[in-house]
Order: sequence, then C-alpha cells, then structure tokens
Amino acid sequence: MIVLENISKEYKNGVHALRDVTLTIEDGEFVYIIGPTGSGKSTMIKLLDGEEIPTSGRVLVENTDVGKLKHSKVPIYRRNIGVVYQDYRLLPRLTVFENIAFALEVIGMKKVDIRRRVREVLELVSLEDKAKSFPSELSGGQQQRAAIGRAIANHPKVLIADEPTGNLDPQKSKEIMELLEKINEVENTTIVMVTHDSTIVDRYKKRTICLEEGYVVADIMKGGYLKHD
Repeated sequence: MIVLENISKEYKNGVHALRDVTLTIEDGEFVYIIGPTGSGKSTMIKLLDGEEIPTSGRVLVENTDVGKLKHSKVPIYRRNIGVVYQDYRLLPRLTVFENIAFALEVIGMKKVDIRRRVREVLELVSLEDKAKSFPSELSGGQQQRAAIGRAIANHPKVLIADEPTGNLDPQKSKEIMELLEKINEVENTTIVMVTHDSTIVDRYKKRTICLEEGYVVADIMKGGYLKHD
C-alpha cells in the first residue's frame, strides 16, 4: 500500500526533515508515527498526501509515485487519501450532513448516491442525530467524528490522522480511537496516525514507527511508546 524508498527531505532553509527513510506499510495496517517535535512526522504526512516532494528517494502509494505527480494530478490522487487534522477543519456554515456530502460533491458523485453514502457514514461515526447540526453546535469529540466522516466518505484507501486526539479529553480520545479501529476493520482502510499521546499508543497497541532527527530509530510491530530524554 505505502512504500517509502530511501526518502530524504531537505528544505531550502537547510533543515533535514527526513534522512534515508525506508519503510513499507501494508494494505489494511494501522500504524502509529511517533517522535519528538521536529523529528519529521509532519514532513512524512506531507510527502504522503503530495503536499511536499522528496529531495531524494520515492514515495509510492498504491503504486503511484507521489513525488512525480504533475501539480494538476495531485487533487485527483488525493481522492484516495483521507486526512484528519487536530483542529477538525469543518466548514462552519455547513451542517454535519453537508460537510460530509461536500467531499462527495467535489468528485461529481450523483446526488442520490451522495445521500446514501452520507447516511452510511453518519451511522458509522454515530452522528445520525446530528446530521442537521452546525459545527459550532457540536462538542470537540463530535466535531472530530464529523471530520473523520468527511475524510472517509469517498472510501479512501488510506486515512492519515494527524494528532486526531490532540484537542480532546481522555474519554473523547477513547471514543475517537475506537472509531478509527472500527473504520480500519469495517472499511478495511489503511490508517497512518501521528500522535504524541503515549497513553493511546500503550493502550491501543499497533505497529509503532518512531522518528528522531529525521531517522527511523524504531519500528515495533506490537506497539508501545518509546520514552525520549
């Protein structure tokens, strides 16, 4: 599903964000990316979604060489990639139903199919009773569930979750993790989750890739948070 081959990324200011990173993430895996601030986590996400191009090496997602995509082709590629952010990024003037539907409207799906899929997604993320609510009327946990719903509406092959529990209390974080596990199993979506939350990594044990100063310093199949000095 995802292959990084000898990836290095150096920015114009001289910062080496990633250094000779090689790893493979299989179809249907749920993987944590952890590491201290500045370790390269955000850069890895930007390489996966086509926002950045590697200085050297190849990023392959479903056999697509992401770094070689023409600028005009990146939006089409991103239809197979769902991204969830820490700060939700819902459209404030649209209801929950409309936020999720928007992700399908932009790809030209028929209205009848949009309505059916949005109802499926609302049930999956347990927001059936909030379909007509606006983001400002939702709790943080509900907003994140809505954001996840929008990200998976188009059946993406890969879901990238960037600190999805960063703004949530422990109970809401638990709900989001259980939802992500459900999506991983029910929709067979490959999930790559960046997190600083050691409690989550220790409780919901997954493959854990640790970055430090741009290098992969650990790749633990059964999970477990690595402490940093």
